[in-house]
Amino acid sequence: MSDNPPRLSAEAVTLLLEVLDLEEPNLSGAVAELSPGPVAVLATRGLLAPHGYEAVSASQADHDDVPVALIPAIGGLAYFSSAAGLTQVPAERLTRYQVGFSPLFSAFGGKLDWAAGRSPRQLVDGLLWELGEARLGKRPARTPIWFARRLWEPAARRQVEAALSARPYPGDVVLLCSSRPARLQSISLPGAIVVAIRDVLAADNGLAVSPEILDARLRGVAMAPSRGPLDLSPDGTRLRIGNGDPIPFKSADQIAAIKKLVAAYYANKRLRIGELTHHGSLARLFGREKWALLKPHIKSVNRLWGFDL
Repeated sequence: MSDNPPRLSAEAVTLLLEVLDLEEPNLSGAVAELSPGPVAVLATRGLLAPHGYEAVSASQADHDDVPVALIPAIGGLAYFSSAAGLTQVPAERLTRYQVGFSPLFSAFGGKLDWAAGRSPRQLVDGLLWELGEARLGKRPARTPIWFARRLWEPAARRQVEAALSARPYPGDVVLLCSSRPARLQSISLPGAIVVAIRDVLAADNGLAVSPEILDARLRGVAMAPSRGPLDLSPDGTRLRIGNGDPIPFKSADQIAAIKKLVAAYYANKRLRIGELTHHGSLARLFGREKWALLKPHIKSVNRLWGFDL
């Protein structure tokens, strides 16, 4: 049996970057159940580490998914159900996972030529780190490289901007960001070159930054535009999901709703049905054929609708 950790997958990399963009870079056990394979790989590599337990769960015995308080029981934690009595909750469902930043930064920098004695340090608690100085291309000096989470959020951006002002360099800092490229398109900061880390990874199924791609980016070589998982035409009449065929929309109501849903996806938000349509349901709004194409990708969570990709 090999002692080598399992290989990362593109799905695991995407999951980790999405967790990094959450307000707190944590993952509940209940959510982890939805992606057991990627979570297991990330946990084996230390990129996700157990970090406490949930204090509440959803009742699965009363068929209404109401939150219930947990109490100590033999073998773990449980809750009392009027229908089933004392009900044990599996420990794996309650485990919380937290991103392991040390293994993460090692993975990011695995292909870069760093200055000796590099030791990443936190500049803004939970948001911004200085990773070190790396040699890129034929530049005479090494380039300072930082990493930031949630740069699209105004409060986080102000803290990062203050850190850049307090710690100036003769040249620009490369600011790698975990967010989707679409969320960073309009963001610029004095003293920094903002780069979505997804754009400069050496491979989709790995976390190592490619020095060649990053160097080309700094030299101004144009990147192919990232279409993202949802590609909606500017007029809202055609939507492509992933590599699927375009879905056409003709009515003003459908176009308005699909624009809101796509914008909400990239803003990490969900919407009430009343914000999307006066028809009462998306099935009535889009009709049988279009809803059959959209339904696998649009879900309701706590009565809030949005794309789940």
